[in-house]
Amino acid sequence: MILVDALFINKGGGAVLLQYLIEKIMAHPESSRFYFLLDPRFEIPKVLKSQYEVIPNKLSDRIKFYKKHKNDYESVFCFANTPPPVRMKVPVYTYSHNQKLLEAPRKKFDPKFRRLYLKYLVIKWYNKNTDYYIVQTPHMVKELLGVGLKDAAHCLSYPFYNTEKYKGAHTPFEQRPTDDFAFVSTPSPQKNYPTLLDAWEYLHEQGHHPGLHITIDETAPDLLARIKNMQERGIKIHNYSYIDPATLYFKYRYLVCPSIMESFGLPLIEAVDSGMKVLAPDLPYVYDVIKPSYTFNAMDKKSIANAVLHALTTQIPNPQVVTHNQVDGLIRLLIEGK
Repeated sequence: MILVDALFINKGGGAVLLQYLIEKIMAHPESSRFYFLLDPRFEIPKVLKSQYEVIPNKLSDRIKFYKKHKNDYESVFCFANTPPPVRMKVPVYTYSHNQKLLEAPRKKFDPKFRRLYLKYLVIKWYNKNTDYYIVQTPHMVKELLGVGLKDAAHCLSYPFYNTEKYKGAHTPFEQRPTDDFAFVSTPSPQKNYPTLLDAWEYLHEQGHHPGLHITIDETAPDLLARIKNMQERGIKIHNYSYIDPATLYFKYRYLVCPSIMESFGLPLIEAVDSGMKVLAPDLPYVYDVIKPSYTFNAMDKKSIANAVLHALTTQIPNPQVVTHNQVDGLIRLLIEGK
């Protein structure tokens, strides 16, 4: 059996990728060889009728599981950044998908990174228990090499994502509202919502009133209060808390992405596949996945505002996806080995 250890994956982009991976594995001719270790908070997909176990999402329970099943698997794929707590006698691959964890050693004295740094120390402690790290982009390979967990030969790049969900029938670009922009994301600090709101306030002050459609939930009460105040002042902001991204991607012309850090810019790919034009930061994670329509300085409200005005007054080019889905290659790697 091949173990896919996805403990600690329960929501967000990681859960979306995990669900897609499970669906692809279960459609594979050798699906019977796979067994999944899952977090109790993860919504188990319908295609997974058996071949899985749910345990408490605690490090102690993970250790117990590995000690009990130390000799039961032919290979292991850890999906949640952290190698096994026990050294196995079979090939072990660990999927590293959180850039903030790899930045934590450089910012270990920053109180905001203290918890992440402790998680990184756990990864470093168990580093000897994995043979390879798997990442989505060349940028993440550089991040791994920067902290010295493995050499280049043991950092493998296998980008994968659902290539079909956002393709197909949607409203043609010319039939969409002319001055509306969208950004679909949780309000995590690296998503840089405050600067995006600064840009919309600046646009309003300059006499420009484009619409902004965003998804900030109750976990960011300060941002919600600010949005309410901006709306009361006539600034065109529409907040959905949560919405299926396709609802916005298929309806509006432009994605404006202010994020300063992404391990894999999946929303950028989804926006391109949905027929949107993309305004994005001039940062490596962007160029790893797409050629954007226009770029800006994500930390400068005026730069973001100028990019918005440029899109509204100029025929900016269509963006292009430059990465490729390698989910089949990843599954083949887990079956056949490196």
